[in-house]
Amino acid sequence: MGRTSWDELPTGLRARIADALGGPVVRAASQASGWSPGSADRVTTADGRRAFVKSVARSRNGDSHAMHRREARVMAAIPPEVQAPRLVAAIDEEHDDDAWVAVVLADVDGRHPGLDDRDTVAVLDALDTLPVATGALAALPRMADELRDEFAAWDRMLAVGLAPDLPEDVVAAADRLAATARGAHLLVDGEHLVHADCRADNLLVDHDGTVWVVDWPWAGVGAHWLDPLTYLLDTIVRGGGEDVDAHLATHPVFAGLDGAAAEAVLAGLAGLFLEKAAQPAPPAMPTIRAFQRREGVVAARWVLRRWAARAR
Repeated sequence: MGRTSWDELPTGLRARIADALGGPVVRAASQASGWSPGSADRVTTADGRRAFVKSVARSRNGDSHAMHRREARVMAAIPPEVQAPRLVAAIDEEHDDDAWVAVVLADVDGRHPGLDDRDTVAVLDALDTLPVATGALAALPRMADELRDEFAAWDRMLAVGLAPDLPEDVVAAADRLAATARGAHLLVDGEHLVHADCRADNLLVDHDGTVWVVDWPWAGVGAHWLDPLTYLLDTIVRGGGEDVDAHLATHPVFAGLDGAAAEAVLAGLAGLFLEKAAQPAPPAMPTIRAFQRREGVVAARWVLRRWAARAR
């Protein structure tokens, strides 16, 4: 089961979206990428106004429905200096005997960042501009609290037995990874706005080279370097990442982050992803577990490579 298309949205919901945009939608291009089973459409109105609309029914996936509602609240609070799409409207109502939520955003015409060094630096530079969380943003969940239980995943997995399909090198290092991850949630505490899901598919590079950060449902308050660290992890997951340690050592966004702290957080992320990957897939999201397994293995092996390099 794939994404919901624009034409599958209830007629009344599409009418509300058109009202928010000031005119009828005459063109809609559905986006196939992403994990949500909801819709993701670039729309154009009769007078040429463009917007990006995401929506989902609670019956399709309750978690996605809650995430869209949460993202609408975050987008309403994000200040204009953050390079994120502006919120046009949030629609949360009943249609066709189901609960629907739609988030209408200004459209960003851009591409996802690639793996070349120029794109990586541009993303890190953009993430370095995320501000200290103030006002309504300061009330967002603190990443240290959000990750406390998640970073204890290794201990839980070791207690019940690791998944049988894990690579041998990761299994052999599991005890050390568990010890490294203990208490790592405290390291991600801080006062900055954090996107908390920073991957290439949540970033767009426009024609001027400006990096836009999109998809904000997991936003929180924490360490300024957490998003950049997870983005470097994503570059390895996507098949690049040869220079991740050089960026970690030299880019200003990582100032004050020592190597041991980075390894502890990466070990925590590895456990988080691998524990989730061992669970049944959520409704209408059949491929997410394989992706999470890949992220977990890559994070663990990045830590192993750093340990090996230090031991030489």
